Amino acid sequence: MIKNLFLFFSISFLLFSCADPKNFEFKGLQDIKIEKISMGKNNIRAKIKYYNPNNFSMVLKQIDCDILMNNQPFTKVHLDTNFVIPANAQFMVPAQMEFEMSVLVKNSMDILFNKPIKLNIKGNATLSKGFFTKTVPIAFETTQKLNLGEAMKNLK
Repeated sequence: MIKNLFLFFSISFLLFSCADPKNFEFKGLQDIKIEKISMGKNNIRAKIKYYNPNNFSMVLKQIDCDILMNNQPFTKVHLDTNFVIPANAQFMVPAQMEFEMSVLVKNSMDILFNKPIKLNIKGNATLSKGFFTKTVPIAFETTQKLNLGEAMKNLK
């Protein structure tokens, strides 16, 4: 009887503790800085802000995603790291990206007049908790103003 009860609680614990994590909530981009600007490839650095609605912390191992600006490809983000994500908290993921000037020029009037830009982030993230690792999809959409003057403030 005790053996069966122990087995029942062990299986119940495993089933409930291995539940899929809730998706992170995308909160926007912050601290956008253009580090290099030319007619070709350009460098931009930003912090991607998320909220973790889960009651447990996780480790972010990898991110691979595409960022679209007004439904046009803008840049890609690839991050290999061991970044600890706190439970029930907001967190920021640093990102360094490369983009072509031609993509920015297509949206230059919206950016120049500080109009909201539609941003889509699509890809995958690899998360781990203890011995368990899982790749989850990323799909966020937001509308955000991009202050080009502020982003170019510390341009070298």
